[in-house]
Amino acid sequence: MNMSADKIKLATVYFSPTGTTKKVIDYIVKGIDGDIICSTDLTKRDNREKTQDVSFADADLIIVGAPTYGGFLYKEFRNCIKHSDFQGKCIIAITLYGNASPMFATGEMISIIQKGNGKLLGYGEFVGEHSYSGKDIPVAKGRPDNDDLQKAVLFGKTVKNRLLHTETRHLYNRAPVFDKIISFIADNKPIHTGKRIFTVPYTNNEKCIHCSECVKVCPKSCIRADMTTDKNECIVCMACVKICPTEAREAYPKNILVKLGLHIINKRKHKSRFF
Repeated sequence: MNMSADKIKLATVYFSPTGTTKKVIDYIVKGIDGDIICSTDLTKRDNREKTQDVSFADADLIIVGAPTYGGFLYKEFRNCIKHSDFQGKCIIAITLYGNASPMFATGEMISIIQKGNGKLLGYGEFVGEHSYSGKDIPVAKGRPDNDDLQKAVLFGKTVKNRLLHTETRHLYNRAPVFDKIISFIADNKPIHTGKRIFTVPYTNNEKCIHCSECVKVCPKSCIRADMTTDKNECIVCMACVKICPTEAREAYPKNILVKLGLHIINKRKHKSRFF
């Protein structure tokens, strides 16, 4: 691939309600030192509904990134990229997880990319602050931290070196049986898995200043003008809770076992990594 005369042209596709996935991608781009010519933020509901219009024809490399929810990709994001044509372009896949385990999300994304005519050049699994991290139960607080972000820069530099100076090789599918099993589970699992362990966020009206930041950031557009939440639509991503400047958006673990599990997860110190 001869791109030595110009900067590498990049396309990004991501889902990032709390901003951690987007932050890691930004640092990977910094390491590549390329130009973003197309950026598709699938966090936004409108963009998820018009993804069929996205073209990667002019891109040298596509970066696809998303957080892990219950060990899988968020289903609506998955459905969007599942129907994408990556047009034979080189791709790197990024998953973010809250210090527990990426579980099946990375394999799920790799399988979708390769089935969508993408050439997987590499993938990264990065630690981000857990969606359910809070003052009482801080889980991976402040992640991705400086070490994580420098790892992202190094990943970008490694990718750039491979694209510019070596024969481009890409990774291949794992065992087809594994892909089929994961795809079947992902297709049939509920969208709203978080509701099993955490309450749907609600607004404490005594704290609320009606800044509408929660309304703007909600990937499901399910917070109404009166600050009530459509419980059927909410995916408990906690974006509204984390962005609220007065801590007026509140949600809680449903039982003591959830609290215990979060405390155990917080004791670990997983490292971000790439391949």
